[in-house]
Amino acid sequence: MDLLLGEFLERVYPSLTPVQAEAFVDLADMEDLELWPLVNGARASSDPVQAEVLALLRNVRVK
Repeated sequence: MDLLLGEFLERVYPSLTPVQAEAFVDLADMEDLELWPLVNGARASSDPVQAEVLALLRNVRVK
């Protein structure tokens, strides 16, 4: 998760809206076991902005 979040911060985070950036911070504060099902699509987020950020996270490729 650290690699994925790091790549996201480097590549995508600068282009987020303030609301999306806040949603990302909330996601990044989650424990990995709570975050991973959201990232891999096993669980959906009930927050629409968080869902947008998760979709962007899913498109990040780790080097």
